[in-house]
Amino acid sequence: MPRWASRITLEITAVRVERVQDITEYDAKAEGAEIYPEVMYPDEALPEHPYRNGFFLLWNSLNTKHGYGWDANPWVWVISFRRIQP
Repeated sequence: MPRWASRITLEITAVRVERVQDITEYDAKAEGAEIYPEVMYPDEALPEHPYRNGFFLLWNSLNTKHGYGWDANPWVWVISFRRIQP
């Protein structure tokens, strides 16, 4: 797509791979996860990580039926970017 036709322009600043369960509270918040203070993980309760709990619920709702639920702990791409102002 030509740049003039795009509504936003993003610059990729970092790319890495990690296991889905390695997501931090900060990254879960940046992903747009909602706050869920009282979610039980399969092996542990993490009431001090409300965004990570929300990410856990969202991840399972989207990926468990495809065999990539939280318990599978799949490898994921983590792509960081910044918005470039025109």
